[in-house]
Amino acid sequence: MRLIQFTLCLIVFASPSLGEPRYQIDGNTLTFNMGVPGGPGEFTGQLEYYDLREIGELIFESVGVEVLKVTGPGGSMIAAREIANKVINLNLDTVAYGDCMSACTMIFLAGKKRTLAENSRLGFHKQLVVKRDHKPIFEANKDAKGWEDEFAYFNYNYDRLVTELVDDIKFINSRGVSIDFILNVFSTANDDLWLPSREVLLSSGAITE
Repeated sequence: MRLIQFTLCLIVFASPSLGEPRYQIDGNTLTFNMGVPGGPGEFTGQLEYYDLREIGELIFESVGVEVLKVTGPGGSMIAAREIANKVINLNLDTVAYGDCMSACTMIFLAGKKRTLAENSRLGFHKQLVVKRDHKPIFEANKDAKGWEDEFAYFNYNYDRLVTELVDDIKFINSRGVSIDFILNVFSTANDDLWLPSREVLLSSGAITE
């Protein structure tokens, strides 16, 4: 019996997200864990577009929210960019805890004051293009856009992705992050992760304290 109880304790302490809601307000802090279920849509284990609406409503409906605490593996960059804009417009601080990776870091970098919790990591890479996401876009718009085949769509999408890349670089740099750090981010393959040390994060301006 004691062995079973000890094992259960290990599971609880080894799984910080166990029992944690997707969204939670505690005092002046809204915590968002994209790795656990609880949103209005299908749970995929990552950031989804519906999180934009949910987080926006929680921030505006809850008086006194000053900090967004975030963790997760990333997901929708569209949602990440729009949440980041809300964070900037509301002058919120951000805290990253656990593993905040990919699109999660875009939200984190929007904070006025940016803190990385103890024993936590930030992971960066260039944007991932998922093939299955683009075929429906091509099929739905090929007649209106005059795309004869996937190659014509590729040219259109390439221009869009380069524009987004430039905008992301400008955004990160506007948060006081050094250009050398930004170049490391976008030099990392989209199937890899760059996990800079706390010292590098601090010296580059990615975290502020």
